[in-house]
Amino acid sequence: MRKKQLFALFLCSLVPWTAGNGLFPLLPVYAAQVGAAPAVAGYYLSFSYLALATGTVVAGWLSDKLQRRKTFLIVAGVVSIPAIWLMGQATNIWHLAALTATVWFSGGMTLTLISILAGLFAEKTERGKVFGILSLTGALGSLLGGLTTGPVADRWGYPTMFAVVSLFVILWPLTGLLVEDKVMAGVRGGEASTAGERPGLGRSFFLLFLLNIVASIAYSVGVMGRSLAMNNLGFAAAAITSTGAIGGAVTLPLPPLIGWLSDRVDRKRFLALCYLAGTVGLLVLAVSVSLWHFWVVVSLLSVLAWISSGVGSALVADLVPQESLGKGISLFSATAWVGGIIGFAGTGHAVQTLGMISTFIVGAFLPLIAIVLLIPIRQAGREEGSVSHSGKSTA
Repeated sequence: MRKKQLFALFLCSLVPWTAGNGLFPLLPVYAAQVGAAPAVAGYYLSFSYLALATGTVVAGWLSDKLQRRKTFLIVAGVVSIPAIWLMGQATNIWHLAALTATVWFSGGMTLTLISILAGLFAEKTERGKVFGILSLTGALGSLLGGLTTGPVADRWGYPTMFAVVSLFVILWPLTGLLVEDKVMAGVRGGEASTAGERPGLGRSFFLLFLLNIVASIAYSVGVMGRSLAMNNLGFAAAAITSTGAIGGAVTLPLPPLIGWLSDRVDRKRFLALCYLAGTVGLLVLAVSVSLWHFWVVVSLLSVLAWISSGVGSALVADLVPQESLGKGISLFSATAWVGGIIGFAGTGHAVQTLGMISTFIVGAFLPLIAIVLLIPIRQAGREEGSVSHSGKSTA
């Protein structure tokens, strides 16, 4: 991949990650200000993740069907600018939910389209490095967003904060203009020119899809549980939101390094280590009482989220034929949001019925289940599938 293309994809990914990671920790508080009860605020967060998942899946379908990835990426950014500004003018939870869904749907589309373009342009020997560099935008976005939105909201109020973020998001479509698109040869209007059908994704892909949902549920347990635990211990809101920035700063150098190493060593090993970090993080969360304990927890959970997403996306590109890469990347990306929907809803119920510590211990077993599901995945699946597909088309 040319450095210019990688730089454009990096910038275009950084903008929505910074905006989203800056806004998300404050959305429950803002929802309460517009009259939402705690239970309704929880449903509101789950609804935002549903919009993310929907945008992710739609992006994959549009990518394979129309192959106008750059156009949709720019449109998503243009739509998000007024939607974020209007979030600051919302007068009830229904208006806020609709506007948030619009922004989160656009963000899901954009991040997925960026991953698809990375998969199309990156060579096999550099996929881990490319996806590792791109996954760095999640950690960097957590750092930048976590350090800026809170102070702006405290000093000038939420409407001003949303206005500032909407101005920043103007960079979203502008950076999208720098991105280069690619039309797959032999695919027109979503139909393969040979058999009229796309090759399947394969058993290994669907195992990867399932196990990443399980790991994402564990991450959601940790994210929501950390806020609940810190609140119960009497930590101030600034301390709670600062942990996200700390986690992003600690893991900042890791995604490109681990991605580069995964090009040289079995990617499955690094995924297993990321999932194991999630187990350790939830176990530490169960005994955390000091602020630095929570910094450790968030750092380990950041490894589970940001690093595994880059290595996992590279593994998807290894497993899935390029004709179906849009579908494969979008479905894999959706696992994080599906896990969030299940995890956020389940954590609140589990804390009420099992207690906080028991919930964290149960959640710690989920990444271990993901590791077990990872074992039978064969990385050679893509090469075999590509050879089979090529032989079929020339017969």
